[in-house]
Amino acid sequence: MEQWRLLDPGPLPAWQQMALDKVVIEARAQDVVPNTLRFMEFSPHTALVGYHQAVDLEINRDEAQLLGVDINRRITGGGAIYMDERQLGWELCVKFDEGKRVRPETLYPKLAQVVIESLRSWGITAKFRPVNDVEIDGRKISGTGGADYHGAVIYQGTLLLDFDVETMIRVLRLPIEKLTDKVMDSFQKRLVTMREILGYVPAISDVKRSVEEALMQVLDVNLTRSDLTEDERRKWEHLAPSYRQSKWIDLRKVPQFANYPLHTLTHKAPGGLIRCLIQTDQQIKHIKKAFITGDFFVYPERAVLDLEAALKDAPLQLTTLSAILQAHYQQGYNYMGVSVTDWLSALSPLCDQTEEGSL
Repeated sequence: MEQWRLLDPGPLPAWQQMALDKVVIEARAQDVVPNTLRFMEFSPHTALVGYHQAVDLEINRDEAQLLGVDINRRITGGGAIYMDERQLGWELCVKFDEGKRVRPETLYPKLAQVVIESLRSWGITAKFRPVNDVEIDGRKISGTGGADYHGAVIYQGTLLLDFDVETMIRVLRLPIEKLTDKVMDSFQKRLVTMREILGYVPAISDVKRSVEEALMQVLDVNLTRSDLTEDERRKWEHLAPSYRQSKWIDLRKVPQFANYPLHTLTHKAPGGLIRCLIQTDQQIKHIKKAFITGDFFVYPERAVLDLEAALKDAPLQLTTLSAILQAHYQQGYNYMGVSVTDWLSALSPLCDQTEEGSL
């Protein structure tokens, strides 16, 4: 039976957690450590954006500062989330033999089964909801997602033991106009916690134990509690400070557009929200510059930057944009639940306006 290791460093600030993500997945990709389950607890509480998102589009910085909420960026995609001490984060860093590698669409439901079986041990029936959630009667209790990394996979998730909806709504820029009791009730109905189902908040140590047992059952492996290797710890100490710097936190920053019209386009694809800020040249009806964010997952991470470059100076014609997008996808980029048609749906209103001469 395959031997995996378990890392449980306890509560850490977000910048140390993000650096540890990088260190552990690098070590696994290089085959110097075994497949790894790592638990993640955040202290202080934190607002995290996905790798492809811009902080100022997703987080209210003033409210975060007022409430003492840290801000940071994940090395994986997905949407902005709020993490406090009442949630358990977990992470799998795995690498498979070449002959056993599978596509994310096949792998992720199996890895999400770890959460489902963990909840089952508490008498809670849950199921996987594509692309990346675990739900109970239509209400989300766990969000998951991951990324390829040089032949390895980092797959992360959260489990809601309890949840502070009010702070989340104040800190995250959600599509709501005002904070009313009705809004609070609406968000509470979309999420469910172990506290609500069980009637109490389970001890986080007990929840961790149930996740460990579920992983061993689902993946047929043995887990051994471990520490970082000396090399991992040395790299972590060296790398961690860079993850508290604005260069990382604001890696995707909304550019300053000037002299040309700016259009904000959004489209909800099955795999997440696409948000495009497009600057156009009215005279020649071309894209001058594109800035793309969203809560989708794509591998490798550079795909979004390459797509922005491909769209630069492109004519605002659907046939031309379709050809550019098809060529982009043929380079092997894997957008989870986001197709060429989804991108065209996002961009088509701009093209339609141009064709009608009303831009």
